[in-house]
Amino acid sequence: MRICAFIVSGLLLFLPEISGKQKPMPFSPMEHSIIQTFKEIRETENDSLALLMHLRIVEMLEEAMEHPEMYHYPFDSLKTVGSLYAPRKKFRIIQWNHAFHDGTHRYFALLIFPSRTYPNSMFRLIDMSDLIERPDKQTLDTNQWYGALYYKILPKKRIKGDIYYTLLGADMNTLDTKKKIIDVLVLKKDGTAQFGADDFFELNGWFKNRVIFEYSSAANMYLGYNVWKRRIEFDHLTPLMPYQVGKFEYYEPDFYRDGLKFRKKHWKHSKRIHNYEPKSIRRMTPK
Repeated sequence: MRICAFIVSGLLLFLPEISGKQKPMPFSPMEHSIIQTFKEIRETENDSLALLMHLRIVEMLEEAMEHPEMYHYPFDSLKTVGSLYAPRKKFRIIQWNHAFHDGTHRYFALLIFPSRTYPNSMFRLIDMSDLIERPDKQTLDTNQWYGALYYKILPKKRIKGDIYYTLLGADMNTLDTKKKIIDVLVLKKDGTAQFGADDFFELNGWFKNRVIFEYSSAANMYLGYNVWKRRIEFDHLTPLMPYQVGKFEYYEPDFYRDGLKFRKKHWKHSKRIHNYEPKSIRRMTPK
């Protein structure tokens, strides 16, 4: 390897010359291009054109994230792009969404694994939510992803040599309803990635590959992880009136909170782990 010498402010610096594909690319110009593309997306009224511009952003980020030194790059200037690390930074998800003019959403994400040598291992996640029937019972690959914006990655579970990461996410869905999602990312021994796992979640006596809560867009639902009790906790949802069962635009949290606790090889449902009903209402409730 040749050594190149540079004189900076009177100091002689010796730096190794990096050749070939390993040469790190300057990200600032590309970052500016991504910001400009997001601006163009906001200004266009053509959703089809907007999707093409989102794919351009995906390609630019893929090119940048191939370089090992970019794995920890913060992307602080990309205000519409989120970044989430797995525990111990074993992998990283870069993600964002597009809001269509009809109120529906499309999600974009890169799943990135760090490497000491060029290039980083990476998967592009392709949102196919609209075409997936019975998504709570499906096992999906990265080309058939049930899209969401993830905000929590739980510590891994190892089952038969595969590694399982449970994901908590949100989907803005439509003008009428929102969704909260509990999914699982399975890193297989053969190097592939899978979303959803057979019978990994038990809820109300039914086994599911992922859990999807749908509720009124006017409501807010809690879904989080209790570190101290090592369980997933979430608001219990009910319709406003009995005749609205199955009409999710009328579902809202009631005064109870349920949970999921990991037992052996799956998450098991625990009902009414917490009651935060106001005392005034409790006193009025007949026993």
